[in-house]
Amino acid sequence: MGGGDDRVELQAEVDAPRSRVYELFATPDGLRRWLDEAEMQPVVGRPVRFRLHDAVAVGKVLSVQPPQHISFSWDWEGEPIGVPSVVALDAIDHGARTHVTLRQVGFRDTHQIELHHALWAYWFDRFRKAAPAGPYP
Repeated sequence: MGGGDDRVELQAEVDAPRSRVYELFATPDGLRRWLDEAEMQPVVGRPVRFRLHDAVAVGKVLSVQPPQHISFSWDWEGEPIGVPSVVALDAIDHGARTHVTLRQVGFRDTHQIELHHALWAYWFDRFRKAAPAGPYP
């Protein structure tokens, strides 16, 4: 699964400027390009609500560091994970590309990790396909 025994961690290199990649995970319009629905403002403490197929995740913004990092608390509406969980997205300049890491921590057991790894593998693939290709400014 990568990243350790208590987390889900996925990484990718995308051919896009970091500022444009950051918009995909720190703005409602960007998030809607790869998630089914997204309601959020990139302001610490503000609520977030994401729909991924039939599931709805809720939480609040925990950290915002443009154009590199944003993190949210994360739980499932109607089916709570049972422990605090955090999703963090990071974009790092890597030459002519951007290195992206999606990490979720705070699981109570291996089953939860496996379920979330499968979930994020699907949605992270959609993220990579949505990444805006183009030269750095």
